Amino acid sequence: MTTKTNPSQFAPIQAHIERFGLEHIADVAQGVSDAVRSVTLAARRGMKRFTAAMERGYSAELDARAVEADAFLRRSSAERYQ
Repeated sequence: MTTKTNPSQFAPIQAHIERFGLEHIADVAQGVSDAVRSVTLAARRGMKRFTAAMERGYSAELDARAVEADAFLRRSSAERYQ
């Protein structure tokens, strides 16, 4: 976490960190924030997969109900699976 190569608007904050010897704490805080971000991204991916699976199940249920409701589809599907 150095700004010596790329001075920016955070230079005064970096000076305070160096003056009070808080480099270790700043590194730990950065690690914690990176870990939280990773967990959040993983949870988002998991939620997308879960909702996609639920949507596929709901779609299959709607198809099954359409077959049950329509006499022609019910008759043709019964003939197919006998």
